Amino acid sequence: MSEPTAHHHDDEDTGAYRGPADVTVGAAHATVDIQLSGHFDPILGRHVWRGRLRGLAAALPAGTPLGSGTDVTITVTTDDGELTATARITEVDLWGSHMVDGTSTPPYRTISDDASDD
Repeated sequence: MSEPTAHHHDDEDTGAYRGPADVTVGAAHATVDIQLSGHFDPILGRHVWRGRLRGLAAALPAGTPLGSGTDVTITVTTDDGELTATARITEVDLWGSHMVDGTSTPPYRTISDDASDD
């Protein structure tokens, strides 16, 4: 298994994160490599995001429910502290990664977050 990569912003227009994160499903907890990205949706009036959790099934105890619709909590540790968000598993991709859709503010800084610092 490869080492998790350090976090970075991939897209200056939308914000993104790739790197290690703590993922909690029910009472089970693991640290896995994730890749998340999103954008501000003016129709919904909020930031929408989606991502991939790599190696989640192998990192959690056997029998942990990971089906479509399962809620997960994702915590990313940054230089600014911890950012936590809730997402829902939508599917498993061809490589066995769990795909998630964000249901709250994303666990990474967005461009609007950066603008508010000015």
